[in-house]
Amino acid sequence: MQISMWVPYDERQLRRTLRFILRPQLRSIRILGGVLIVLGLAPVALDPSRPLAYVALVLGVLLVSAIAPITVAWSMRIQSNAIRDGHHLILDDEWVTLAYPLAESRLRWAGLGRVIETPEVWYVMFGRVQAVTIPKGPMTQEQRAEFAAFVDGLQPAGSVGQLPPSRR
Repeated sequence: MQISMWVPYDERQLRRTLRFILRPQLRSIRILGGVLIVLGLAPVALDPSRPLAYVALVLGVLLVSAIAPITVAWSMRIQSNAIRDGHHLILDDEWVTLAYPLAESRLRWAGLGRVIETPEVWYVMFGRVQAVTIPKGPMTQEQRAEFAAFVDGLQPAGSVGQLPPSRR
């Protein structure tokens, strides 16, 4: 396989990727927020004069509703300016190469954790929080089919068999 394409910077796609990567961590925080809401509601129902119950309620609501947008916005702000120029993406049988005008990153397929396909992109996970976004838009139908077949034959790092369908 040899696929080479220019991928323009897409802020909306970067936001979606960050939400995707942060989703497991944010789920735990939202559950904690729900617990705080319940722990705040019970004392308020019994004795509305307890200020600590209101603190738990407010903190719980913030964790459930505001932490995700704040975290994504913060993550967007701390991204390097080097990525804002777009990049050249090269996919071959051994490497994923992202070549930005000011930086280059290469990852071996052997370090693959899992691949998740969405209608717009493939998320190639090399760890729990390191994902390479492979957009489908710049690819031809033949390249998409070739890449999908390649991904189906990949083995996650440290395993012997193919990726099960639930991990693709």
